[in-house]
Amino acid sequence: MFPVVSKSALLIATTSVCIAMRVTSFSTGANLPTRDFAAGRTLTFLSLDAAEETPAPTPEVYGGGRLDVGNLLTQRAIQSFMFLQTELRDPHSGKWIDDFLGMTGGLANFHGTGALGGSWDAVLLAMAEQPKDVVVVSAKRRGRGHGGWSKDNPYLPERWVEFDIDIDPVSITARILSVREQIAREWVVDLGVLVDSNAGILDSYYEILKESGGDEPGLRTVAFRRDAGDMLLNRTNSAVVSSSPLRHGNFDLLHLLATQAATHRILEDLMGKGEVAKVPFRWLREFYTKRAAEYFDGDQIFGRADDFLEELMLKSPSSVYTGFQKAGLADPMGLAATIIKERKDVLVEWQKVMLDTPSIHSDMRKALLSKQMEAWGSGGS
Repeated sequence: MFPVVSKSALLIATTSVCIAMRVTSFSTGANLPTRDFAAGRTLTFLSLDAAEETPAPTPEVYGGGRLDVGNLLTQRAIQSFMFLQTELRDPHSGKWIDDFLGMTGGLANFHGTGALGGSWDAVLLAMAEQPKDVVVVSAKRRGRGHGGWSKDNPYLPERWVEFDIDIDPVSITARILSVREQIAREWVVDLGVLVDSNAGILDSYYEILKESGGDEPGLRTVAFRRDAGDMLLNRTNSAVVSSSPLRHGNFDLLHLLATQAATHRILEDLMGKGEVAKVPFRWLREFYTKRAAEYFDGDQIFGRADDFLEELMLKSPSSVYTGFQKAGLADPMGLAATIIKERKDVLVEWQKVMLDTPSIHSDMRKALLSKQMEAWGSGGS
């Protein structure tokens, strides 16, 4: 069951009778575990001593749903829906979603990946199964007096009125699904922008290297020009159709998740090669695992994908010991180039997924329509 929120401090500005409102209770409950992403959702990675002793990796080892672009799409659709409802003076639906998901930090303002687990539709299916709910809201009237008299009298008690707001989980789920479809259409374009930006990184790196006179990587502070955001801005400024409200945040997180997914794929590939790739595997594994929490987990600032890649590109070659009197030289720039190439493949694959989103939604739309018809047939209960 949802916890009863007694006289919570949810305040919203209004233009009519009241100057403040507060949620006093919910009538139903959620069945998902509590998540606190304010502390981060650290992605568990490999902690193995030797590549040749490593068993074949499973999707769960490398993140599974954590790296699924469909999960990120669902997360950002929910966040966009919550933002839009708040703009329409309905923060109560967002509060209901937060409590349903068990999000202790508040999902709406979270800028990160991995807030949702499982398959892309798990949260939506669970949400649609919830019974209708009622949010009881207390609204404070302006002034303390009655009929315009003694409104400034400090001895008169504040006046509150309570009213009910109906929550229909099936309707909310259907609207989130529509938002998800809109964002998927945008991501077809945005992933193309990321492909174009990705293609220019190595050329930019060598241009800066030439301009610097061939300084050692460790002596430079800039590895490449960060133009992905500008390219998106140019595209959206010339677009006929307006963007979804969180598009630039979506773009940044899409960039971040693609970088992480590409890094995981490279690590998996190196691990599968065994002895011949032990040096790059060990070096990249250590580099990544030490920085996963900083660059990829929890609430993030914008530009973390570029931050991670730039730090990798500016690392100097270093020795890696792989056994008794055995060592090899790791090439960070070579590994960065491999990740960049793999990231292009990830982005192109994800474009196809986004194009297929309407057909992917078809079964869920049928199920939601069936639930709505059942409710209408039973008198809306």
